[in-house]
Amino acid sequence: MIAVIAGTGTLPVLACKKLLDLHEDFFVLSLFPEDNLALLKEVVLNDSQIIAQPFYKAGQMLDLVKERGTKKVLFIGKVDKQHLLQHIKFDWFAIKLMASLVNKSDSSIMERLLAELQSHGIDVIKQDEVLGSLLVPPGVLCGELDENLKADIEIGMHIATQMSCCDVGQSVVVKDKMILAVEAIEGTDACVRRGINLGKSGVVVCKSARPSQNRKFDLPTLGPASLTGIENGQVKAIVWLSKSTFIAQKEDFIKMAQSLGITLVSVE
Repeated sequence: MIAVIAGTGTLPVLACKKLLDLHEDFFVLSLFPEDNLALLKEVVLNDSQIIAQPFYKAGQMLDLVKERGTKKVLFIGKVDKQHLLQHIKFDWFAIKLMASLVNKSDSSIMERLLAELQSHGIDVIKQDEVLGSLLVPPGVLCGELDENLKADIEIGMHIATQMSCCDVGQSVVVKDKMILAVEAIEGTDACVRRGINLGKSGVVVCKSARPSQNRKFDLPTLGPASLTGIENGQVKAIVWLSKSTFIAQKEDFIKMAQSLGITLVSVE
């Protein structure tokens, strides 16, 4: 039995589809039912397999996993500090967990939670063991590269990697070799909007990952939802690390990017 701990976005839905294809026995703890519960129910037809569970009640989550005799957990979908700050009524288990941390970066919180689960004999599955098909090999998916774009990509990916090492954020926006925006607690989408507001048009979005990225949680993700609200000409290219970034709904992602004049590049 696998417990799917579902954050926001479409990845939890895709993970459930894959587990069904593999004939795996699983149930879902939907941490943000207002975000994707309806989509999950379209895939997981047995309502008893989905439990709406507030993410800030970490003790209740652990109790539910243990009650069902679950020995494997899959964390999939986004849970970040922005969500934590919006809900301060943690249960006692969550308070103790947070108090034990020297710093409260996203990775520190998740690493501590993983250690707690493992102390109860519960293993956490690597995300790419289930969704490895969403990793895209290096190459240009659509659009063209010119020398100016290559220069922006080189600078942007270098800075994005440096920032990810500091556990600040994993995305930067660059234009004409100038860094316009760096992701922090607000998340990638808000970072991109800020970069567009400053650069107006032709900005390049670069998404990296920590060198020591724990593949059991929060592999970076891009997809059609990443392009929502972007207008034609605002973004020149989107670039990501091939071995560390999920591309959800790839065909739709490419079609939307083409319609917006965006070059998509997967790099090593």
